[in-house]
Amino acid sequence: TILSRCQTYDFNRITIENIVRNLRMVASSENITIDDESLHVIAHKADGAMRDALSLLDRCSSHDGIIDSAAVANSAGLAGREYIFELCDCIIEKDAAKALEVVNKLYNDSCDMERLITELTSHFRNLMVSKAVKNFEDMIICSQGEIEIIRQQSARTTLATIMSCIDILTASASTMKQGANRRTSAELCIIRLCTPALDNDMSAILRRLNELEDMVASGKIAI
Repeated sequence: TILSRCQTYDFNRITIENIVRNLRMVASSENITIDDESLHVIAHKADGAMRDALSLLDRCSSHDGIIDSAAVANSAGLAGREYIFELCDCIIEKDAAKALEVVNKLYNDSCDMERLITELTSHFRNLMVSKAVKNFEDMIICSQGEIEIIRQQSARTTLATIMSCIDILTASASTMKQGANRRTSAELCIIRLCTPALDNDMSAILRRLNELEDMVASGKIAI
């Protein structure tokens, strides 16, 4: 009797395309000048919530002139895509020192360390998809230039390495939510990502074995 008098509402995340389209309409009606790349950055940050997207657009509108991706990143406390790509390069090259320098710069620029880890996780998810799916472009919402960078970076690493990195990033994000020092947690995470020899769990061991196999196959190591 009670259920028959109830209405059921199923809420779903709004797609990136729909958020961008609505943001474009709002920006046009409010005379806000913003490029498509910035709209996509806002849509990604909103993670399916239109209210969050509108709130971030409102914060960005306080900037003078055209709103670009840098202005959006500054308003949202994001690392900025170029730093994500640079950190990923450091991880692939196992250059912990340079990676820590990047993290230190981001911290001094007031970047949210938890958001940085979230962005890195999202990027490695994109690498995973690009490695597992042949025509991955339809599953990743990025500019054409970013898709090309993702393609190049995924070609320089292995799926086992990518999945191991995602495990480390996910564990670090969980630690941060428990109230740990965010900067220290982020630095520890970056060092682990760049130095797989420090980890002895199964995913890290598989990562090292996979990398050794690739080095043998490429002739970098003779057996």
